[in-house]
Amino acid sequence: MGTSDLWIKDILTVYGSTLLTILIIVYIINWRWTKFVKNIYRLHLMGFETECAELAVNYKERLFAPLNEAFSNDEILKVEGAIRLLEIGVKTGENFHFYPDKTHLICVDWNYKLEDYLTKSDRAWQFSHIKFEKLIIGDGTSLKEIPSNYVDAVVTVRSLCSCSSVRETLGEIRRVLAPGGKYFFLEHIPEQEETFTHWFQWFLTKSKIYPSLFGDCRLDSSPLNDINTAGFSKISCESIILKGYVTHPYHLYLTRNHIMGIASK
Repeated sequence: MGTSDLWIKDILTVYGSTLLTILIIVYIINWRWTKFVKNIYRLHLMGFETECAELAVNYKERLFAPLNEAFSNDEILKVEGAIRLLEIGVKTGENFHFYPDKTHLICVDWNYKLEDYLTKSDRAWQFSHIKFEKLIIGDGTSLKEIPSNYVDAVVTVRSLCSCSSVRETLGEIRRVLAPGGKYFFLEHIPEQEETFTHWFQWFLTKSKIYPSLFGDCRLDSSPLNDINTAGFSKISCESIILKGYVTHPYHLYLTRNHIMGIASK
């Protein structure tokens, strides 16, 4: 082997080892980052989102009150005195105790362990008044597993902000709702334009800082126009501001403004 061949071999050995080392480091960093983000988001759900749900209890009682008088479009469920409800973005199930007894529930969430949580965890007894029908892994933009005109009610609470397409999600919601079915929503919106908070929400979203840590949540999400143009026959909506004590007040500061309402098919 000539001198030039040995030189090339040495170069390949050095650069090959360096490249392999870099790839290993990148893999370790990515693995640890992914694990870190999952832990951050899990703590966020069990902490702030749970506290936020408590702040919203009075609003939710008013929002979901019509469910107690709803009739199903499904003749079998109507005889049973039950309804079929779809919730997108279930999180920890904080809305379930507002649902009527015998509710047939379809869940849409990215948590593939959600079914075990609802049926086998220490909290499962709190959900015993509902019948778990199906879990769909996703964000609501594609509900092809659900037939058209199939559910009596759809619920999103602080979830549209994490959907990859709000417009497509609303289109699917309207499609799967039975005639006369209702869509119940409680969604956070940005602060008014030309305020520092509005700019900060925009920055945290566009830089991917907030979405990457907190379940793809976009602080600049403002779904009201999409709801108004989704083809619902009637929409009632009001603006609310959540107030109260939480252990992470900066989260509340960034997501305190909400729209709450009901859209009918």
